[in-house]
Amino acid sequence: MANFLANLFSAGASNLVEAVGDALDKNFTSDEERKSIELELRKAAMQYELEIASLSLNEKKAYLADTSSAREHQSRVQESEHASWLAKNVHPLLAVSIIGLTFLMYFWIIQGGAARLEADGMKDIIIYILGALTTVSTQVAAYFFGSSQGSKDKQKSLDNIAAGTARK
Repeated sequence: MANFLANLFSAGASNLVEAVGDALDKNFTSDEERKSIELELRKAAMQYELEIASLSLNEKKAYLADTSSAREHQSRVQESEHASWLAKNVHPLLAVSIIGLTFLMYFWIIQGGAARLEADGMKDIIIYILGALTTVSTQVAAYFFGSSQGSKDKQKSLDNIAAGTARK
């Protein structure tokens, strides 16, 4: 979200600088005055972009701190002598259940369940549930085996390249 806002406002800031520069061309007669004002506007635009980048960095830090806090909480529960068996095992049990149910549904569909679903008119509902389970399974795997931050960064780079190509 912050990146979207940064792109939106940084593009807007550049357009604003150009628009103000054009307006100044009409009002200032000397080149020195015009260049001085343009320089000040560019400084303001750069300061604005710097602040947006800082806000984006703070947002990312808050996200990572939240994730770290959740994992630290779970670690403390796992190491606690006073935590019940259920408190210690609820996360792994839910994870195994979600992933197991997802694979079970895929197996059932592959083994001919899809034909029965179409006959019963339940195909869309089951496909929707399977999609949701697949998404949650991905999140479970990311939680236990590492986040997909690298993949997210790679996708962002690809989107930026595609956006740059589209503008040309």
